[in-house]
Amino acid sequence: MRIGRWFSAALTAGAARGRGRGARFGLCAAVVAALGAALALANPAGAATITGTTGLLQVPTADSLAQGEWRLAAGFDGREFFPSVSYGVLPGLEIGVTTQADGGITPRLKYTAAAESAGGPGLAVGLEGNSWYAVASRLLNTPGLRMHLGVGSGRFGPVMVGIEARLRSVAVATADAGASAPAVSLLVDYDGQAAAVGARLDFASGLTLSAGVRAGDGVIGSAAYGMRF
Repeated sequence: MRIGRWFSAALTAGAARGRGRGARFGLCAAVVAALGAALALANPAGAATITGTTGLLQVPTADSLAQGEWRLAAGFDGREFFPSVSYGVLPGLEIGVTTQADGGITPRLKYTAAAESAGGPGLAVGLEGNSWYAVASRLLNTPGLRMHLGVGSGRFGPVMVGIEARLRSVAVATADAGASAPAVSLLVDYDGQAAAVGARLDFASGLTLSAGVRAGDGVIGSAAYGMRF
């Protein structure tokens, strides 16, 4: 119930964008501050797109946060930063909000209708502001290679494609526990508007860093941290 009331409040805030620049900037700053405060409490929660949804650089995948997991993230699209918060409400159901520099708020919802298995791909549908999408994710026969294919509207599609190649599949902590060797993935995706290519580092601590180059926009990426309470 507490999460539901929080999300409803976020939606109401999004509808009331015109109430003043000071308050809107304050909300954006608060999310950034919360991201920094959460670093010491994190557990792995998956990678985020530049807008905070579980996915590659800019394309959502069929994965979603596990029930009870939070993720705070900050994305960059080549022009501005997008602080975001996401939560796994129920198995397969991920909700969240993303803020913009001008104080605008974009609510997000994603549902994994079918988890990926040996018998078939993962399937998910989602909403991000006024845009919708549906995506399928599937491991290919080539070890470490996974493909994502989707359709959508607005900032998604009409067709989306993504490929990730896992170069090192396990994040390994060093003996002195002072550092770790992250899992490494190469990423290529196309959101229907432009293609992007980059890489992702998944650390054993739960920190996930993604960075790449998007055609026409330059450097994009995100930093994400997850936690449980």
